[in-house]
Amino acid sequence: MKNLSENVRRAVFAGAPLLIVIVLFMIVGKFGVPKVLELRSQVKSAQKTEEKLTQKLNLLQTLSSDVALKANIVSSALPDTNPALAVMSQLKNLALNQGVVLSEMRSSSATGGTGGLNEVSISFKLDGARPQVNSYLAEITKIAPITTVRKITISETAGGTSADIGVVSYWADFPKTIPAVTEPITDFSPEDKKILSNVSTLIQPTFMKIPPSSGDINPNPFGQ
Repeated sequence: MKNLSENVRRAVFAGAPLLIVIVLFMIVGKFGVPKVLELRSQVKSAQKTEEKLTQKLNLLQTLSSDVALKANIVSSALPDTNPALAVMSQLKNLALNQGVVLSEMRSSSATGGTGGLNEVSISFKLDGARPQVNSYLAEITKIAPITTVRKITISETAGGTSADIGVVSYWADFPKTIPAVTEPITDFSPEDKKILSNVSTLIQPTFMKIPPSSGDINPNPFGQ
């Protein structure tokens, strides 16, 4: 009996390490394997993100100058602020080029349109020969910012043609958010490319915003 107890004790001591290994294997299998699989998934996701970012970087480096130019052209066609001054300047330059006399120009208060598109109305009087007046009206749609003719009243006089004209120009807020860096870059659709092509042909304004005047500030503007 004593020998039997001794044999059992030896068997327990001999099997204890194996039992510990089995328990540890069960614990690792339950908690460790899912963690390893999760880490593998994260590594694959990071590799895919790196590939997308590399593709974006290569594409942007290739198109950087072209994109910047097109962005300036688009922002001139549809700016993010009231374009009344720029449009009035464009209309005056157009009158000089077409040989007509522009007068009584004024702009109205801006109004909000649909879909975030804002409008400003500009009215003026035009005098000149009928062919020049007609040519002027046709050229209005070719200037930037985008301007459309909304009202025309033409009268013939002994000295030529007189027209009361009302036009509308537009602006809208620029997007406040940009796509996530992990989103792939998609090419422009045929319709988008057509719009960019049409916008690129518009006559660009000499300015969009009046720069602040330079010079020293008079510390005593009232002369006292």
